[in-house]
Amino acid sequence: MTSQLTEKSDVYSFGVVLLEQITGQKAIIRALNQGSENTHIVQWVRKRLVRGNIESVVDARMQGDYDLNSVWKVADLALKCTMPCGSQRPTMPEVLIKLKECMELEVSGEPMKVYPSYYTSQNSRNGTVRSGNYHTANSGNGPARSTRYCTAMSNAS
Repeated sequence: MTSQLTEKSDVYSFGVVLLEQITGQKAIIRALNQGSENTHIVQWVRKRLVRGNIESVVDARMQGDYDLNSVWKVADLALKCTMPCGSQRPTMPEVLIKLKECMELEVSGEPMKVYPSYYTSQNSRNGTVRSGNYHTANSGNGPARSTRYCTAMSNAS
């Protein structure tokens, strides 16, 4: 946006690449209808994740062959990388650490359910506990997630 290249602009670009990998979409998603406008991948993903359904953004060609928790964490990381203000974005070493955690989840198939922090529990009786930047579900039902997209994403690492 400022046309100044910095380490944080590189982080933003890397976040876009992560979103392209998750979704199978290009950075600019072409409008299907002639009267509609093209959409940037960041807005496209944020709009869909507000509904709390990661499957709506994951590339259909993956055919469910992925760890849901790992994909949630990568999508959350990508959105943190693409925060509008560079100071709110993680550093590349922080991104590397988070990606390694995602790979460990993918490989281990850890059963704990992890959801990005910008989804909040609607029902405190369901066992949802806040832990760091993620909500973890301790019950078999999984946490109830609201469709309220908090601007608390500015707490991003």
